[in-house]
Amino acid sequence: MTGSVLLSCSRRPARATWTTPASLTQWSGQCRPRVRRLPANQPTSRLSSASSLSSLPLSPRSRTRRDPTGTANAGGGASGDVPATAPTIWTIPTILTLLRVVAIPLLVAAWFSGAWVWCFSLFVGASVTDFFDGYLARKWDCSTPFGAFLDPVADKLMVATILILIGTVPVPAGCFAGNAWLLPAIACVIIAREITMSALREWAAALGPEAHAAAAVNKLGKYKTTSQMVSLVLLLGAKTGWVMHAGYEAACTDVGMGLLFVATFLTVQSVLGYFVGLWKFFVV
Repeated sequence: MTGSVLLSCSRRPARATWTTPASLTQWSGQCRPRVRRLPANQPTSRLSSASSLSSLPLSPRSRTRRDPTGTANAGGGASGDVPATAPTIWTIPTILTLLRVVAIPLLVAAWFSGAWVWCFSLFVGASVTDFFDGYLARKWDCSTPFGAFLDPVADKLMVATILILIGTVPVPAGCFAGNAWLLPAIACVIIAREITMSALREWAAALGPEAHAAAAVNKLGKYKTTSQMVSLVLLLGAKTGWVMHAGYEAACTDVGMGLLFVATFLTVQSVLGYFVGLWKFFVV
């Protein structure tokens, strides 16, 4: 290559500088490699293809989630990593809850057909599934948003249906035998409370976490639900043949009516307590 070296003769250390001739600059410009333009949808190299593939989202089966127990997965992976399955709403607790909704028209048909044993059995089975769906969801950690929505809806539909059905006939036996207005009045109070609480909780959830916590289910509501369910079981059981033949119809009716009075009292007291807790949000 052609070039000239200029050396400085001053006291400073000698420094070499390279001066590029014009001919060399012209030659390098002529020998510049040409770049081939590829279509936009064609990768430029295998490396770029691999990098583009690595940026794609993984399939649901290839993802892993952390196991809270810290145990190794069945496939021999790292400790605490288990393959994540696709989310599903059809868990066993959700299916049990859905069975309660399906049992409602069957229960109505059994009532008007005079099949009191079937009516009693369907309601008792629905009450049992009401316990087991929540228990299994907590034990197996398989709660779903759909199940959390459907569980209280199924309970309210079942209770409202039974209250309406038993209100269509007078009290069959016991101290209130022949009374035709008491059961419909109790049904109106309980159903009105459930409608009011549904609207109140929806309104409280829109206000924020503090109001939503004030409208959460408390122990008083659980006691109301328990006494209500037991009373309805006794009132339905009083109409079955084996209870009537054994002479326990009046006893079952009186105990059931007494528990229904307790449930009605707790119903009114609980809804008043919710309004007191949320009153500061009404006056703002």
